Amino acid sequence: MIKRIIYIIVIAAIAFFPWTSRVLAGSEDVSQWYTMLHEDTGEILMETCHVVSVGDGFIDEKNRKYSVTRVEGHTAQAEFIDTLNIEASALAFQANIGLELGLARAEPQSPSKKAPEGRLVAIYHTHSDESYIPTSGTASVVPHGDVYDVGDTVSSSLKNSVGLKSIHSWECHLPHDGSAYARSRRTAVSLLKKNPDAILDLHRDAAPLSAYATTVAGKPGAKVMIVLGRQNPNLKANEQFAFALKNYADKQFPGFVRGIFYGNATFNQDLSPRALLFEMGSQENSKEAAERVMVNFINSIPAVLYGVTPTGGTAKVEALEHTKKEKGVAVSAVISIILLVVVGSAIYLFLSEGSIGGVIARLKRFKNVELKEFTDTGEKTDGKNEE
Repeated sequence: MIKRIIYIIVIAAIAFFPWTSRVLAGSEDVSQWYTMLHEDTGEILMETCHVVSVGDGFIDEKNRKYSVTRVEGHTAQAEFIDTLNIEASALAFQANIGLELGLARAEPQSPSKKAPEGRLVAIYHTHSDESYIPTSGTASVVPHGDVYDVGDTVSSSLKNSVGLKSIHSWECHLPHDGSAYARSRRTAVSLLKKNPDAILDLHRDAAPLSAYATTVAGKPGAKVMIVLGRQNPNLKANEQFAFALKNYADKQFPGFVRGIFYGNATFNQDLSPRALLFEMGSQENSKEAAERVMVNFINSIPAVLYGVTPTGGTAKVEALEHTKKEKGVAVSAVISIILLVVVGSAIYLFLSEGSIGGVIARLKRFKNVELKEFTDTGEKTDGKNEE
């Protein structure tokens, strides 16, 4: 009898496993993205490889919140809930974060340009193979995809702009399946032992190019989407952190944050009150496009955690520098044309006159005769106006 019961349990587990692995993925369907539609207007709200289920949510660029009411195949219908005031939540986060990190000061001080000594953030990648087709020719590179390179760029940007150190893990969590988050959880736990102020899981989404495309100083960029796991006890804390980042980025780098997705998972965010997942563009964007946005957006981290304002690297600064370079190129072109005309004229005069003395005489005649005749208007010089 006992053997029979065990046999039934094993058979049930085998039959149940494929479905379970899909749910554990958090989940993602890289073969075909999900499309979330406004249930009243049919407007496309978002497209993502995250498996969308009833109860999931999305906050768009204008802070309008939607909740999924129905899913059929890869199409989800969502109802409008409300337009959120994320600034109030952002201000509350920044009012309390100093106390949480032990950095509170007795008196308010002007914004610093350098992160406090000894502070750090952690970066890792659950889906190790994720890459950008325009850059690598494929969406999957084993064992380390393009997202690791973007992670390195993010890490360097934090250090160079505000002196904030980061731990960037190159641990591989392949295969890209339902157990990836279980494997990356061990990495996250190990990173948290270093006591970072925030831990970031960097991904790239699978969606059409239009879902993430933007520009940075006239060049292609890839928007960022913040992902929250709604099945974890730290959701409210993670959400407040996400609101603070989006609020800051919306003001400093408008158009860079695509929105915030609430998925039916934990994404290991139950491990920390400041754990977030970032989708850095889609497979249709280039790696360079993702980096252009991330080196700007990531400055939101030290801004909201420590009140640190970077000295450079912002979208406005890059745009200004780009404009100056373009103007400089235009001015250089004009100067070059003028020099060519002057040099060409000098050579022509020398060849025509046969000597330096002849050229000088020709220039004097031009000044005293041709130029005088050209500028002479024929007006009388007795100071009286003609009728």
